[in-house]
Amino acid sequence: MSVWRSYFKGWTFRTSRPSLVSGSEVDVFVSRYEGDGVGLALVGDTRLYVTGIEPEHVEKQVRVAVTEFDEEESVGRGEFREVVGRSSYTG
Repeated sequence: MSVWRSYFKGWTFRTSRPSLVSGSEVDVFVSRYEGDGVGLALVGDTRLYVTGIEPEHVEKQVRVAVTEFDEEESVGRGEFREVVGRSSYTG
């Protein structure tokens, strides 16, 4: 095995379009408030629309129960569970 191969053994690249599984819970940051209780969380190029979001949840880390996910379009829907953190960029 070459030095190059041994150095990079086990390395993998992350995808910019992660897949989500219906029924799972994920922690994400809410990027923006879309209105009518819906927020948008971006995970790479994946868009997750979250119901039960209020404007004050923007830039907060929230736990979301994934209800549906279209892997081909990389778009999903989920339900807000709880706030679990806040962004280091907000005061």
